[in-house]
Amino acid sequence: MKIHLLSLRTAACLAACSLASFLSAAAPSDDTATVDLRPAFARWHLEPRAQGGRNTCSVFVVSGALEYALASQRDQGTRLSVEFLNWASNDAIGDNTDGGFFSDLWKGFLKHGICPEADLPYQDRFDPQLNPPPGARDNASKLATTGLQLHWIKPWDVTTGLTDAHLKEIKRVLREKWPVCGGFRWPKAAHWEKDVLQMAPPEGVFDGHSVLLVGFREDPAQPGGGVFLIRNSGGGPRDGFMTYEYAGHYMNDAAWIDHDPAKPTPAVRP
Repeated sequence: MKIHLLSLRTAACLAACSLASFLSAAAPSDDTATVDLRPAFARWHLEPRAQGGRNTCSVFVVSGALEYALASQRDQGTRLSVEFLNWASNDAIGDNTDGGFFSDLWKGFLKHGICPEADLPYQDRFDPQLNPPPGARDNASKLATTGLQLHWIKPWDVTTGLTDAHLKEIKRVLREKWPVCGGFRWPKAAHWEKDVLQMAPPEGVFDGHSVLLVGFREDPAQPGGGVFLIRNSGGGPRDGFMTYEYAGHYMNDAAWIDHDPAKPTPAVRP
């Protein structure tokens, strides 16, 4: 993809506008060209969270997608336990490490579900001997039967980025108001300009880091023709932007979670 320089007008807007206002600044009148799911997260009190020094970015991403899907089903936000999902994934695949792939985390959810955060709070350090208490397991098993379902857009492949069809499908899912789980090759030294993650050469990235895509904006002044709004539990901005160009080069996998409307949601305490 060809890299385009920011116009003077866009640069001035970026300098003057905060992250919260950037998506709406000079936005096209066609509302399908701009999507921002953050107001829904805020309405359900699902604020961004930080992973600290642990290797749990993918667990935060999948937990965030589960929280959103559950909240959209119940119209009530429930903060879910990253710690429990991390344990469930390890138990499901017979592993004992911190963090995991989206596919393994989903196996953990299918086997054990996920409990509210209050039942098993996130810890500063990984505990390989963790054994969730019976109450947490009971509540988690209830949430395993809510009809939440995972859909793949791009199965994991570290050797490829996005095709045009992948990009189109990601934007379709976001337009339908579902966040997208994204795994990426990530800069070894991430550089942000006005909250936009800057492009890096192949030798300057590693595998990898995961973030939740919660919106996008078409913008011909940005490399690749637009930006994704990302929720990042790791270093850097808690919310930031990623150009289509970056995702096109370095997105390893993409998936989303919604719910089956035919299946009722059991009552669980927030």
